[in-house]
Formats: sequence, C-alpha cells, structure tokens
Amino acid sequence: MKALRTALTLRGWLLLGALCVLAVVLALATNPQYGPDSRIYLAWTYWYLGHSPADAAQLSYDYLHDDPGLVNCWTCWRPDFRTSFFTGQYAIVVGPRLLLPVLSAPFVWLFGPSGMLVAPIVGYALAVLATVVLASRLWGQRWALVAGAMMLLPIFVSRWSVVAQTEGPAFALVAVPLLLLPLARRASRRDVIWYVVLVVVGLLNRQFAVALPAAVGAAWLLVAIRDRSLRNPWLPFAFWGNAVGLAVLLVQMLVTPLLFAGDDLSLSERFDDLAEQYFGVRGVAAIPDVTWFVIHSDLDRMKADLPLIVLLVGALVAVVWRFRSEISALAAGAFLVVSAINVFEFWPAGFRYHAPIVPILVLAVVALLADLWGPVRRRPSRSSEAAPPESGPPESGDPPRSRWAVGLPVHAWVTVGVVTATCLAVFASSSSFYGRTSLYHLAWAYRFLGFSPAEATTRTYDQLSSQPFFATGCTGGSCWPANLFAVHGSADPNLTYPLLSAPFVAVLGAPGLLVVPVLAFLATVGLLTYFAARRWGALAGAVTGVTFALCDLIAVSALSGSADMLAIALCAACVFTLPLDGPRSRRALVWFGVLVALLLASRAPAVAILGALGVAWLFGGVRSIRNPWLPYLAVATGLAGAMVALGTVFRPADARYLGTPGIDGLLPADLTTVSVDAVLCAVLVLAIVATPVRAAKDPLAALALGGIVAAIAYEVATGVPAGARQFGPVFPLILLAAMGALADLFERLGPWETSAPTQAHPVAARARAHEAPATAVELRTQ
Repeated sequence: MKALRTALTLRGWLLLGALCVLAVVLALATNPQYGPDSRIYLAWTYWYLGHSPADAAQLSYDYLHDDPGLVNCWTCWRPDFRTSFFTGQYAIVVGPRLLLPVLSAPFVWLFGPSGMLVAPIVGYALAVLATVVLASRLWGQRWALVAGAMMLLPIFVSRWSVVAQTEGPAFALVAVPLLLLPLARRASRRDVIWYVVLVVVGLLNRQFAVALPAAVGAAWLLVAIRDRSLRNPWLPFAFWGNAVGLAVLLVQMLVTPLLFAGDDLSLSERFDDLAEQYFGVRGVAAIPDVTWFVIHSDLDRMKADLPLIVLLVGALVAVVWRFRSEISALAAGAFLVVSAINVFEFWPAGFRYHAPIVPILVLAVVALLADLWGPVRRRPSRSSEAAPPESGPPESGDPPRSRWAVGLPVHAWVTVGVVTATCLAVFASSSSFYGRTSLYHLAWAYRFLGFSPAEATTRTYDQLSSQPFFATGCTGGSCWPANLFAVHGSADPNLTYPLLSAPFVAVLGAPGLLVVPVLAFLATVGLLTYFAARRWGALAGAVTGVTFALCDLIAVSALSGSADMLAIALCAACVFTLPLDGPRSRRALVWFGVLVALLLASRAPAVAILGALGVAWLFGGVRSIRNPWLPYLAVATGLAGAMVALGTVFRPADARYLGTPGIDGLLPADLTTVSVDAVLCAVLVLAIVATPVRAAKDPLAALALGGIVAAIAYEVATGVPAGARQFGPVFPLILLAAMGALADLFERLGPWETSAPTQAHPVAARARAHEAPATAVELRTQ
C-alpha cells in the first residue's frame, strides 16, 4: 500500500481507475468475452470443481455453443468433444495451464461461467498497477500517470484482457516481476527468488511466458557488453529465470502426456504441413512467407487501433534510440521472442500473443519521453536504468539543450509530427475515402467550376459510383436521386467546403475532395498543440496534439470527402479569437465573425457553437450581463440567422434536414458507434465530468459544456444517430477543456524527480546536484 500511495496521488489513482473501468466497459461492449479457447478452459474449470470430463465438456457446450465468439467456429464442437477436451492435443496444450482454471474455479462456482472473466480482469488491473508503480519509481508521478493511460487506451489490449482466456493473468505475470528487476535499484537475493517463483507461475498460465526470461536474458547481454562485465546485476535473474523456466517446460512436456494420456504435439511438423499447404514450401524456406503473412494480417486488423499503432512505432523508436538502455533490451527481447513464437504458430493472432508484453513496450516509450521532457532530459542514446553508484562523482556528460520552434521544443513538434504521420498512413491504407455526403460536395464543386447540372451529375456519378460506400450503402439507388440538385441529402451546407475544394477537383477529380480535409487536419493539430502549449506548457501542447490525432472517429474518420475536418479546423482557429482571459480587440471580434461564418457554412451541427458561447456568456454574466462574451454571442447568433435566411434563396447554403425529432434509438446507436474509440470516449467522459465543476472558473469548460449540450440537442432535433459527428464542429473546445482539467491535475502531482534518494536515477541525482531548482512555471514548459 505504501508503494501505491507514493506512486500517485489519490486524484491520479481515481483518474486511472475511471479510465480502467471505461476500458473494461468498452471492451465488454465491443468484443465477445469468450473465444474458441474459452470452451476448453471452462471445461477444465468444471473438471477441477469435481465434474466428470464428459459432464464438464457438456456444461461448457451448454453455455458457449451459441456465444457470438464461437458461433462461426465449425471445429469447436466435434462429435467427440466430451472426451477429446481432456485427451490428445487438447490435454498437451491446456493440461499444463493450471492457473486460469484453478483461479476461476471459485468464481465459476459462485457466479456460473461468467466467473471466468474475473481472473483476466483482475490480472489486467494488476498489470496497470505494477506499470504505474514502476514508472513512478523510475521517473516520477507525472510519467506514472502517462504510463497508466498508455496501458489503458489501446482497445486491442483491453479487449484481450476481458476474454475468458489466459491473456489477462499473463499481463500481471509480465508486469509484476518487472518490479523486482534491477531497474534503477539494487536487487537482493529475495528479489531473485520471488522473480523465479513468478516465472514458474507464468509458465503454469501459458507457455508464452518464456518471453519474460528471454527478455531478461537480453538485458543481461546488453549490460555485459555495455559495461564489459558478465557478472552484472542482471545475471542472477537471467540465469535462474531461464534455467528454471526451461526445466518447467521440460517437465510439462514429459509429465503431461503421462497424466492425461496425451499425444506428442510436434509444432515443427505442424508448421511444415501448414506452410506446404498454403505456400508450397517447408522448413526454413517458409519462414519469410509465413512472417509476412502474419505481419500483414495482424496490421490490417490492428490499424483501427491508432493508440496501439502509435505505441508500437514509439517502442521501435525508443529501442533504436535508447540502445544502451536495459528497458530497451527488455522490450526488444520480449517482442522478438513472442514474434518468433507467433510465426512458429503459423496463424495471425490479432496481437493476442503480444498483448501481455505491452507493459514493457509502454515503459520503453515512457523512458524515451522522460529522456526528452524530464526529469533530467538526458540524451536517449546515453540512457540506462542502472542502479545509482554507492559513492563517487556523478556521471559525466551534460543534458542536451532544447531547441525551440514556434513556441515549443523541437522534440515536441517531432513527437506530434510522428503521431500525425502515423495517423495519415493509417488513413491512406483505408479502402474508403468517400461517403454519401461526398456525392453532393463533389457535384457542387463541379457546379462552382462552371459545369451544368447534368454535366456535374454525370462527372460525379462516373467518379464515385465505383467507391465502396456506393456499392454497399446505396441499395435501391438510395444514394442517387433523380435530380441531385433538387434535394438536399448531405444535411450540410454545400458552400465553404465545395468552394474551397473546387480548384483541387478541377485538377485531380474526386481525389481533390481530400486535399482540404488533409490540410485542415494538419492545421488543427498545429493550432491545438500551439494553443495548449501557450496556455499550459510544452508538454500539455504535445499531449493535446497527440490526443486529437488519436481520436479516430473525430480526426482520421473525418479525413474523407466531407466538410467534417474543415469545420473542426475552423473551430480550432476560433479559439484564438475568444476572450478567454479578458476583453479582446475589435479586430479579434472581426476575425471571429469571419471564421464563424465559414464554420456555419461548412456543417449544420456547427450551430452548437451558439450553445457554447451562450453558456460562456451565462457564466461570465454572474457579475455583469454585458461581459466580454456578449458581442461574440451576438455576432454568432446574427450570422446563424443570416445563414438560415440565405439558405432559403441560395440552395448551396441550405442546411435543412428532413429528419424527425425524437430520441428513439439514438443513444444505443451512438454508444455502439463511439465505443470503438477509447481515446474519444475518455475525452468525452472527462469533459462531461469536469466541465460542470470547472465552468464557473474556466471559460473553456463553460464553452465545452455548452457545446456538448447544444450538439446533443441538435441530434435530438434531427432524430438521426450521428455517432461522434455531431460533436465534431465543437470538438476542439471539448478537447481543450479536458486538457485543462488534466493540466490542473498534473500541477497537483509530485515533482518531476523521484523522491526516494536510494531509488533515484543517477542522472536525476546529477541534475539535482548541479542545477538550480526549477520554478513551477519552468517545470510546466520543460
């Protein structure tokens, strides 16, 4: 308990606890909780509870045969399943995996088969706790909070943690042993003993647990080469962990067939047979084909999880740049071993095998960030997690000086740029760049170029009729009315976006519709990063830019032939003109009017900006009704009225939508859509919780509160589920309000440096000895 109290403040733990609950709920809502392997584990659990093998298998069948996770598994319930679950290859694989069935037995006895989910969820939570405690010990409370968030936000990671399989306990049995390793601390003999015990327990959970001893072996080898010492602090962990681990595997291979009448399972023969069947080669010659097959298939599934993709890219950069680091060696060793086993298993696994080593990958990325941002800003190429020396002068070498550009350190822009480029690469790999609204935007772009209605319609049909959305979502000609310009099916004004896109459409055709969204995306990332950095510091700016880019349903999904991203960029630009800290000049008000006019002419839900300004005016009017927000509210209201009037006489400005007001089916449909984006859900939940509390003292919170309420009201008025799209035009306000709440929380956390002198990093000790104490403002901008 003392380690938990010192690792993070109560508010920090509450935030991570809420984020953990959110991650688990989203995983439960978007993913089946049982897979093909679950039927075996459930049957063995019933067997451990005293049922006969036939009865245990039947009980598993009764509960899981029609489960969504097994409904398409044609080989799960063979005619002999009542006996085969406990003999043959099933016994060889599952027999040694005692941990999950044994841990689940009391919960299955109490709650039925759903009790199988308890151990995985608890294991996932323990992994988060261990990762946070270790990050706090190494780099302080701020980075501990970042490490916890990085553990919880990738949806693929949380999904595997709430499946009735061995991944959940495997998370804990990778993360908890890391606390015992000589990472910026001196390990004792007791640490080695407990580490070996946990390795054995891990192998009783799944054989893939050999990744941890192998990773520790890689760390020992790195330190041996780096420090020219074979007998280094990692030797006992590497030797005993691998020796005992191999002994346990050998015992499992020899004893299991004797206990359960199992057959020998030759993985190499199975690999050769499958490789010859699918690629026509056997043995070593098949490895390149199988490797590419696994990588390509897994990446195709994982690209929808932007936080996970960014985490993997960051881990790769960290391992290469911090090549002298023990954590980098752990990450590289674990990843390579698991990848090799995955290839040897032949089939793509959708990150299933790699999920348990995510704590190590997270620590590698956080270590790089800590080098660049603090506590000591050390050159990554010189970093290590060696224990501090008993005595002697501090380590030589000076920390690098930060180079600044446009209000931020260069490494901040590089961080945001890498994440942005990754998101654009994911978007470029998509097979669908257009939607139904693209029909109207492209047609009006051609009209603005001077084409007749008939010519514009023909060109639009020729270029978009072959797109995936047209083939799958336009049954019965629903996307193609008789007269494209006689109805308004896009639900948005066809004014600002088609007009700006027209020059690019003239040169590129339909792909010209993508130019403005991509440029708007880059502009929005830059604007939000710069604004947050100027208001809360460079680190807050980088976190804001990265968070926006990772909101898949808001950012990457808006990179299509629609006005969504343009509206988001215009809202982000409006923030710079608002009276957040007092009255602004008349020039700022004029610029605000121009931007709001363009915003209202881009998307119909942009009327939510009126709600945002209205709430800001109300909270600002506690002392005086004629506060700085009144002119802005008046200008926006007048422009909205003018846009409605213009739409009655000028069809491109018409934003009327033929929906029926109501709430039937809205909430379930929206929750189903939004639940696949954990980052967006976290931002929305944080904003919804924080803005009512902070609205009286923070104008950004008041703006976000009004924008959320107005966006929901607009959706109810149209009666059409919009997922996250209705929040798009005011999402910059929501994001900045959430970041403001996080910035306040960061200010309440401990200092950048670790507090325990005996566990302090040697470079942190040198920094404290040779540098003057930094002020709070300086810490925020480092």
